[in-house]
Amino acid sequence: MSYNYSEDYFESNEFKNTLKRFEEAEDNGEQIVLDSEEFVDIAEYYYNHGKIETAEKIIDRTIDLYPGAAAPLLFKARMALLDNKDINNANYYADLIEDKSDLEYFYLKAEIMIVEGNSDESDEYLERCFNEIDDDEKDFFAIDSAALFIDYNLIGKAEKWIKKTKAVDSVEYKEQFARIMMENGEYEKSQRLFNELIDKNPYSTQYWNSLASSQFLCNNLEEAIQSCEFALAINPENATALLNKANGLYNLGNYKEALKYYTRYSKQCPEDENGETLIGFCNMLLENYANAIKHFQVAEKLSAPGSPMLIDIYKDWAFALCRLNRIDESMAILDKTDNISCEKNDLLVYRGSLLLGSGNFIESKKYFLKAIKDSNYSPHIIVKTAIVIYESGNVEIAYKMFQMLYKRHPEYIGGYAYYAACCYLLKKNGEFLEYLKKAIKSSPEETKIALSRLFPDNVNIKDYYTYMLNKLSKT
Repeated sequence: MSYNYSEDYFESNEFKNTLKRFEEAEDNGEQIVLDSEEFVDIAEYYYNHGKIETAEKIIDRTIDLYPGAAAPLLFKARMALLDNKDINNANYYADLIEDKSDLEYFYLKAEIMIVEGNSDESDEYLERCFNEIDDDEKDFFAIDSAALFIDYNLIGKAEKWIKKTKAVDSVEYKEQFARIMMENGEYEKSQRLFNELIDKNPYSTQYWNSLASSQFLCNNLEEAIQSCEFALAINPENATALLNKANGLYNLGNYKEALKYYTRYSKQCPEDENGETLIGFCNMLLENYANAIKHFQVAEKLSAPGSPMLIDIYKDWAFALCRLNRIDESMAILDKTDNISCEKNDLLVYRGSLLLGSGNFIESKKYFLKAIKDSNYSPHIIVKTAIVIYESGNVEIAYKMFQMLYKRHPEYIGGYAYYAACCYLLKKNGEFLEYLKKAIKSSPEETKIALSRLFPDNVNIKDYYTYMLNKLSKT
């Protein structure tokens, strides 16, 4: 939960012994004497494993035992802030902290300002604190401030703060600077720093997981999986490593193995709806639709009311029902999105796509037309609909939709690759080459998705136009 959170501590013998004593006392209905920070560590452990209610009960009890103590009040304030975006409650608990000179108090007040949308004010507040604290605290105050801004993806401010410290050889500096490098897309630098940290502490699952994340982001999937395996060799139950390895296997298309690791992750974090959702999705990709539905049902129960996560759960659930030819149930599941904040017109297109894929062309057309009309003929919705229609095999209709769109909105650049695909299939070679060139320039990733099957694997996207120009001129 904390931006200074270290999963390594929760895997240490020191913490495990404290947790064991606590759980044994709880099971026997006995009171255990711990200091406030030990109670907070236990609450944070439960919180990070998705046991939010248990964590909150421990914190409330700790606040009663240690009124005014910083650690439990900080935790309670951050729960209000992160889980409920409740600024008033966060400030209420912050104000109950007795020692207003505690550095963690300063970080909390700054974080509240960030969540309020006042990141500049937060930065200025930390500057004032920085100027008032003792000189021997300044180096690590700067590093902790950088960590806070990284957590909220305010990388420019994080870089400003990390430059204030002289403790550049410290572990804490390298940890946060590596995170900044990773966020900036400088993956080689971040990996070099994480490897330096691993050399000093090879049994740190946190460092192995951070290295895996950086490798994953630059698409070195095999290396990322290998880093996860090192973390799992240290602790086979490490939830982060289980999830990272599952994601790596998924991205390699190894859904069967990914499913095993998502299942292990879900056992470690049984109250996290992400685990159940991903298990359901893997089952769906493996065409085990009935089992997928069971996991989507569990994921729904674990999700908070109105959670944005529910949109993906309901969409995948509806897809699985369609594959079982339970069309009416599928549409009823999508009805559950009515009271959730989301792009309603996108969902209308999605309904249409499910119906179209199930052979209900006339019914799907109603949803497509409603989406286009309700969006005031949005180019985004027209393109999305045209792509669905193209992928269903109705190339002529999709071609006409794209053609109409670009005549009315010549400035719109979305969907070029799919229009080019339509032109190719309809043997409109001049248009195909024109829009292939536009697609490569505007959206190379979409171009690869829509058109890669037309080219040998060894042809780079930037060479697609030249390759096809030569091919078509010969024919």
